[in-house]
Amino acid sequence: MNDYLKCYNVKIHALSPIYIGSGEKIGKKEYIYMPWRQKVIIPDIEKMYQNICEKELQQEFINYMMDNTPKDPSIGQWLQKHQFNEVDYERWKKYELDGGEAFSSRTSRSKEIEAFVKNAYGIPYVPGSSIKGMIRTALIAHEIKNNPKKYADTREIIWENSTERANRKWCLKDEIEQLEKQALYTLERDERNAGNAVNDNLSGLHIGDSNPIDLKQLTLCQKIDYTLDYVEKELPLLRECIIPGTDIEFEVSIDSTICPYDMEDIIKALNEFQEICYQNFYVRFRRGSKGKNIVWLGGGCGFLSKTVIYPLFGSRAVKVVDNIYRNTLGPSYGKHKHTKDLGLKIAPHVCKCTRYRGKLYDMGMGRIEYQKL
Repeated sequence: MNDYLKCYNVKIHALSPIYIGSGEKIGKKEYIYMPWRQKVIIPDIEKMYQNICEKELQQEFINYMMDNTPKDPSIGQWLQKHQFNEVDYERWKKYELDGGEAFSSRTSRSKEIEAFVKNAYGIPYVPGSSIKGMIRTALIAHEIKNNPKKYADTREIIWENSTERANRKWCLKDEIEQLEKQALYTLERDERNAGNAVNDNLSGLHIGDSNPIDLKQLTLCQKIDYTLDYVEKELPLLRECIIPGTDIEFEVSIDSTICPYDMEDIIKALNEFQEICYQNFYVRFRRGSKGKNIVWLGGGCGFLSKTVIYPLFGSRAVKVVDNIYRNTLGPSYGKHKHTKDLGLKIAPHVCKCTRYRGKLYDMGMGRIEYQKL
């Protein structure tokens, strides 16, 4: 092996449910909930429809699927009414999920499911791009911490522009991209255009997709907002999540002629970022972890884990985040009670959680470790 190429086996041990979204949504009439087993079956719709046609129920089924009244029966109730049973469900089954706490008594109505990313064979995995995005954020925060003067001008531009009304998708997009380029575009492959992606030193950091994850390691988790008063607010959103205890294993290779970081540097940056998240956010909810090598991976972790606003602004970050919410949410700013954020000196003012087997978890927490090859 070439001396400049450093290779590692890396593992993230899930300490809480982790969600990596595929973008696919499973409609509330596209899965079968079996309360007597606390299981959810995701059926092959074509196979199911074929059996429905064999019973000459296709028009009734079409009418049912087209009816969007709130008190519609679930697909399971409709199927039972028409004499289908668990034997049929097994024949149609693509895969099965643990229902977990997702169908509590207060929120037992059918909800849409956000699917976990899967490969061409329908097997869950974590894309290397998701892991690299997590590392990229931590490394930018590390660079800001270690050279704050370098980013003073960009900091003030973001401060000023955060007060401008903007589309949520594009808010501060150009400014954050410029910050990222300042931190990481250190190669001089294109001297005329410093912002060219060929100058990105993380082009030398290669992170593979994870090993396949057994479908049995997925569960359904309901989104819960946890308040500063320690109150849980259940929201009508379900996600397919990796269960706590699952190991996400993948390979990392670093070309040291391009990338200035090794795994020790990356772990240091992740620990610094975790400390920022804990001290500025999780400690206020008496949640999170003081532990080392803690990472926040995937969707549903909350705003703080995806941004460098807190490393960049420190005590002023709450005001910047409030500006962002105020100027992107429109009427929802008041509806979601963001008017409280400045007074509470925390933004956002809820912690993103879920329940699994009776225990309340923060979303997306894992512990990372590595072995050099």
